[in-house]
Amino acid sequence: MSASTPATGTPAGHEPAAAPARLTRRWSRALVSGATLTVAAVASVHLAATFLYNAPANPVSQRYAEAVHWWMDPLFSQNWRLFAPNPISENLRIEARASLDPDGRTTGWIDLSAQDEATVRGDPAPGHLAENSLRNAWLQYAQTHDGNGNPTGPNSEIMRQYLLNVVFDRLRGQVGGAIGSVQIRATTTLIPGPGRTAAQSAPQTRTLDWWAAGRGGSTA
Repeated sequence: MSASTPATGTPAGHEPAAAPARLTRRWSRALVSGATLTVAAVASVHLAATFLYNAPANPVSQRYAEAVHWWMDPLFSQNWRLFAPNPISENLRIEARASLDPDGRTTGWIDLSAQDEATVRGDPAPGHLAENSLRNAWLQYAQTHDGNGNPTGPNSEIMRQYLLNVVFDRLRGQVGGAIGSVQIRATTTLIPGPGRTAAQSAPQTRTLDWWAAGRGGSTA
C-alpha cells in the first residue's frame, strides 16, 4: 500500500466538526431549563397569590394586599374564602341590549345568563369562563360601585371596563350590526330559606346607564 493513499475513512481535512452539535445541545438544555424555571416561578407566584387572596386576613395578606389584588383581579378573582365558604344564596340573571351604529337602532334584551346555562347544561366538566366569568364580572362591578354607579374603590374603573368587555364580547356577532353602546341589567333573586320573607325573596332588578362600546364611557 502506498504511503500517499489513505486506507479507509474520510480524506484528511474533511472530517465533520463535532463542536457545533455539542454547542446546540448545550443551548437546548439551557433553554429547556430556563423555560422550566420560569414556568415553575410563575406557578409558585400564582399559587401564593391565590392562597393569600382566599385566606383569612393575616399580617402577610394585609402587607401584600395591593400586589395580590393586582395579580388576581379581575381575571382570577374569586368570591369564596378558605375555612369560611360563602355559598351562593341567590340567583343572578344578567341581560344586555345594544344600540347599533349608524342609525342608533336598539336591540331587544338578550339573556346572557340563559346562554351560559345552555352552554354548561349536560356538560360534565364545564369551563370556568362559561360558568363564572359573566357572574363574577357583575359581582366585582357591584362591589366597587354604589347604587348610582359611582366608584367606591381604587379598582372601580378596571371592574367597570371588565364588565363592559365581557358583555361586549357576548353581544358581538349576534346583534346584526356594529355596536355603538350597550346597556346592562341584572335581576337578583334570593333563594327562599328560613327567616326570609316573600318580600325579601322577590326579584330585585338593577339597570345601568348606557355605556359606549370600546371606551367604557357612559352615554346617559
